[in-house]
Amino acid sequence: MDNTILLTTPAYPYPTLPANDSLTDATGQRFTKGDDLFTIISHTHCFANHILAQNVSVPAVCLEYPRWDDFTAEVDKGYGLIGISFYPVHMDRVLQMCQYVRRRSPATRIMLGSYGAMAFAASFAKERQAEYADDVILGEGVTFLRQYLGEDTARPIQQRLMPKAGGSPPFITRYPRGTIGFLVSGLGCIGGCDFCSTTAMFNRRRTQLLSPAELIEHIHLYHQHFPTLKQVFVIEEDHFRYPEYLFTIRDFWGNNPEVVEDLDWFAFGSVDHIGRFAEKHGWDALADIGIGCIFIGVESKLAGEHGYKKRATVDARTVFERLHGMGIRTVGAWMCGWDWQDHSNMYEDLNYFVALCPTYQQLTRVSPFPGTTLWERLREEGRVRDVPWEDVHFWSGAQKNVHLEAHETLNLTEYGYDLLYRTWGPSLLRRLYVELDGYAYCIKSENPVLRRHKARFFKKQCAMLWTSLYAMDRFAPNGVVRRRVRKADEQYRRVLGEPTPVMKTLGRFMEAGATAFKLKSFFDPLNRSPKEEPFKRYTYEKNGNGNGAIPYRTEWPGVTPLATRLDRTAEAMTREVLEGGLKAVRAATWRQGDRLIDDCLINMMAQGGMGFGF
Repeated sequence: MDNTILLTTPAYPYPTLPANDSLTDATGQRFTKGDDLFTIISHTHCFANHILAQNVSVPAVCLEYPRWDDFTAEVDKGYGLIGISFYPVHMDRVLQMCQYVRRRSPATRIMLGSYGAMAFAASFAKERQAEYADDVILGEGVTFLRQYLGEDTARPIQQRLMPKAGGSPPFITRYPRGTIGFLVSGLGCIGGCDFCSTTAMFNRRRTQLLSPAELIEHIHLYHQHFPTLKQVFVIEEDHFRYPEYLFTIRDFWGNNPEVVEDLDWFAFGSVDHIGRFAEKHGWDALADIGIGCIFIGVESKLAGEHGYKKRATVDARTVFERLHGMGIRTVGAWMCGWDWQDHSNMYEDLNYFVALCPTYQQLTRVSPFPGTTLWERLREEGRVRDVPWEDVHFWSGAQKNVHLEAHETLNLTEYGYDLLYRTWGPSLLRRLYVELDGYAYCIKSENPVLRRHKARFFKKQCAMLWTSLYAMDRFAPNGVVRRRVRKADEQYRRVLGEPTPVMKTLGRFMEAGATAFKLKSFFDPLNRSPKEEPFKRYTYEKNGNGNGAIPYRTEWPGVTPLATRLDRTAEAMTREVLEGGLKAVRAATWRQGDRLIDDCLINMMAQGGMGFGF
């Protein structure tokens, strides 16, 4: 057996979600779902496996999204240890993978991890578990793997320059460049929500993976080595439970204005804890920390009345309004299928959420994931419906509701996405409004870092988003949204001045691309062919043979279809022509231009095109 370990995601094919959405496309399936052609289609990575690979001393190979033949060919090379990180929705495929390993390489040790492993442990008897896996890792995996390999468990956990994620509306590009880095500051939650897999997985405890100083070091690495990066997505169940952590980050942001001008970071919080933080330290303190976007679990208007303490004291409307007013975007999360929801209040509950005008959204069903407290309780009450594993996800129909039929809860989430789009417009438009407010807030701030540097960040972001307005105006779903588009243009001109000729040229190009895409989608709708991820193989050799500061080598072993190669080539040529055209416009109209804005837009073309974070 080779001493190299193999870490892998489940092998394709993947099931699709109830609305025929891609399982791997988080922004398309959730955060910008329902935005028609302005839906952001994204790619992401299995960061758990990369963290494991970086934090052991032996060489490691990470497979991301292998096809079956790719996975079996790798297994046949003979690994002493194979780890599979997965979600419950992948259970059937992962069991097939385990059976193949058992048959072809009986001496290989199999480890299962992530929330799929929690569902596996909760759903199968010990004897049957042993048929498929030797270890089921519940909780933080680095320590477990180091103990198994006989390594020092106390040394710091590294998360150095992992692959970037990114997304874009498909009319702009189907191959968006990576603009989002990824880090995990802490795992687990002390909140105790009964539906939460994280609370159950980590036994209602938090495990810190990066200290504030280490988090800052890793953000700085991203900024130094990835010039296209616009945001670092930092996993944590609720950053606002740990104010001291946030204030250390604030000190870094205040002392590194060059970082402030280029990127921000994505945090997680709950309504009550954000409100308490602001009550104690002031709302302005949130702007000083460098947060660009916060995921906020609203859950339901009535959640606080039914025992969910994170929603007991603060009005979500105040939190969302204050955050948006200082330029902090939001991802609001709402769920349908609570026992207290019925035909008399379910639309009231949904409309309360819509009124928050979240920049991005996540509308899901209340889903009993195996291993959670909710699952245990509902199972005892005989209220867990037997559904296939491929239907165990955020939109699962496994719960037998008290007042609502299963199809009603699914339909209500779909209606909610459509209602948000028809009320406020697409997320890109909502984001422009928030960032225009952020710019106005910063230029009036007494904090010189915000006034001199964060304002420049917002100025660049607003200009980029403005270039979508022509397309939004043409394809607005109704007059209400079309008026909001035009009011956004008025606000831009009032706050930042006349759009530059480069902005207008790029905007017309995007309008033309949107028109062509809209015509195509009439015959070939966006959800007809859900996005599939390409197979990638990452090698951590542990002998300095990575790509400079990047600790791994990346390979694309799969065969790219000819049509895709031609499409990518045509898109790259178009981008080069557009870059040249924008440079010519800048040179011819330099008196009407803005160097900061025009250089930003042209550099985006030069670096691979326009990509969107949160």
